[in-house]
Amino acid sequence: MAHGRVECTIIRQASSETHGHCNKRDYVLKQSYPLNGRVHGADIIFRARKALNNVDDDMSKSRSGSKKYSDSLPLVYRDFEIDNRNKILRGFCEANNYGGRVLRFIVSERLEPITSLTDLEEFKTAFRDIFHVIHYLAISKDGIIHRDINISNLMYRRLEDGSVQGVLNDWDVASTSRMESDSDHTNMRTGTMAFKSRDLHEDPPPVHMERFEYESLFYVLYWICLSYSDGKLLPAEKRHSAFANWPYWNSDNHGVVHSFKSGLKANETIFENVDKFPEMYRPLIRPWLRLLQYTLRRGYNARHDARFAGKLAEFDNDTLGGHMSYENICKILQN
Repeated sequence: MAHGRVECTIIRQASSETHGHCNKRDYVLKQSYPLNGRVHGADIIFRARKALNNVDDDMSKSRSGSKKYSDSLPLVYRDFEIDNRNKILRGFCEANNYGGRVLRFIVSERLEPITSLTDLEEFKTAFRDIFHVIHYLAISKDGIIHRDINISNLMYRRLEDGSVQGVLNDWDVASTSRMESDSDHTNMRTGTMAFKSRDLHEDPPPVHMERFEYESLFYVLYWICLSYSDGKLLPAEKRHSAFANWPYWNSDNHGVVHSFKSGLKANETIFENVDKFPEMYRPLIRPWLRLLQYTLRRGYNARHDARFAGKLAEFDNDTLGGHMSYENICKILQN
């Protein structure tokens, strides 16, 4: 059970006829149980693609190359649902009756995790693609926020020219600005414990905002750099020693997780010795990880100072005083 739903992913290889040619393509069949009446992941992807198509059109003259922001979304080929009106079919498909939920299927393309990339420049490209998409969706008319940035959702596809495109996957708990303003979605806790923003461990949690996604990207990058290299998860003895803290980060105790994230924010020595990290990601430790940590620390410290000075009402909490802005993070990721 995750975020109030059950999921099962099944991969099958199928053949498809395209313009007279038989192409083998892997598809993913995903089964989930969202609440009846809730906007589903496939619907969010449709809205997100529409928003990013507008961005692509606006930037078509200024951007070089053929890559599009809208291509950083997963391709959905089919989605359908079975509600309680078809009790026989639901009884056949599911082990338990989830009552007020619908049984939902989504058929989409098979993507590869960015942690499987063995070329650091390709990893950086895919990571940047996803970062930009997060921003342009957040500032779109619908105000789309993913709300569950984690290692398993950062994917890529290989393009025909051999390059990679970063893809942000799994939109089941994403929201729009309208949904966040509704009473049943305000202060709703979503996200994966180890990767959600520190602010989301508060009770009640605040409404999701763009900078929470950037903080999640920092934590994702941190754990990748601790434990992956050359396209695979390393055995325990080859990971950074800080990986020993993973059980605390992955705890269901919000206070514990918040404490360890605060500890990472304040730790000024962890990124000093690059050689302690797995080899592939060492070039990212100082120009990316350390600068992201420094930026996050300055932002939270600035908010603390504003609160202490009685000026919190004037403080820009959306970007932590401008520190966690799109422009600042973009500069770091260009390194």
